Amino acid sequence: SQRFRKNKKSRNIMSEEKTDNMTAEERLAWLRERGVLIETSEDRLEQQKSTQTNLSSEEEEDYDTITYVHIPHDESKPLQELSFRVSKTALGTGDALSNHLKPCFSTKGKDVDLTLLQNQATEHLASSDGPPTVSTEALKAVAAQGSVEVFSLVRPVPSNNFVGVNIYLDEVGALKRLRLNKRASELGAKAGFNPAPTFYGDVFVGRIANKPILKNINFQLGIDTSPDAKWLQGAMMENLQYQTEMNSLTGKNNEVQPSNDGEDGVAKTENDGLYSWTQTDEEVEIVLPLTDKVVSKDVKVVFRPKVLKVKYCGKEVLDVDFFSRIDPDGCTWTLDKSGDDDDDGGVMKVIITCEKVDEVSWPRLTF
Repeated sequence: SQRFRKNKKSRNIMSEEKTDNMTAEERLAWLRERGVLIETSEDRLEQQKSTQTNLSSEEEEDYDTITYVHIPHDESKPLQELSFRVSKTALGTGDALSNHLKPCFSTKGKDVDLTLLQNQATEHLASSDGPPTVSTEALKAVAAQGSVEVFSLVRPVPSNNFVGVNIYLDEVGALKRLRLNKRASELGAKAGFNPAPTFYGDVFVGRIANKPILKNINFQLGIDTSPDAKWLQGAMMENLQYQTEMNSLTGKNNEVQPSNDGEDGVAKTENDGLYSWTQTDEEVEIVLPLTDKVVSKDVKVVFRPKVLKVKYCGKEVLDVDFFSRIDPDGCTWTLDKSGDDDDDGGVMKVIITCEKVDEVSWPRLTF
């Protein structure tokens, strides 16, 4: 027993003497060879990197990246392919792209035509009990939410494996005085809509399936935006198929986009009867009655890209700031007398025809 303790003591002394002469790396290796567990700062850093890599891989596995296309209203700007991430656990819970785009349509820093919004709210909420009252604060709050309107270019039907294509636009784009999006309207026309739908401001195009579960699918720049894209070729028949099925279920006729003011030959009166106007996609016609006897030399009409002015005997009687641009070279005016042919009878009218630069319907005449 005494001999054993002596030998153990001798080994400890020899070990201490041996490790004292080692470098830090040699001492670490020597201890690990003898089963001693040692963790250095470098080991902890490597372990942290490994953990982060594993977490990143797990995150990628839990998300899908979906592409969609941005169509600016400014035709000088190109179409752009964008993407966003969708959690796989959210599949079947709704249109993720619609929620993703809400911040794009916020009214922060943008003016909203509250008069037009008030008129729309009154028409929507009117009842036999009398017109409702909607406060300005409530209207601003509604407009500021960043509401997304979804317009179906192609409805999901069996013939397209229940995969549709949507346009996502600002629900109150017209109220913000956003410019017409001509390229988006042309896309609607190619999909079979007649007349072509009207869109305001920037829009986005995405694809969505509703069977077996509701989920967003890639919509790609080039492949899906070319004039001969596969989805466009069958769009008209697929929309007809969908409408036929809906008519069978509801008993309703085809529903079309509501007419704008001045369409279908129905005149819109402005400024307490000062003048009236009608429109087609190509032009707008304004009728200005004049109570006095008028000759053409007493009338002066000035056309500018967004302004119309009418003077009678040197006095300005009409000043219109158009909603969108007109072509001054394509504008004309004439005097017309309606009613009796006697000198004291009838009403003299100035009839003004303005050619639109963009062949689309306007939601209103003035900006």
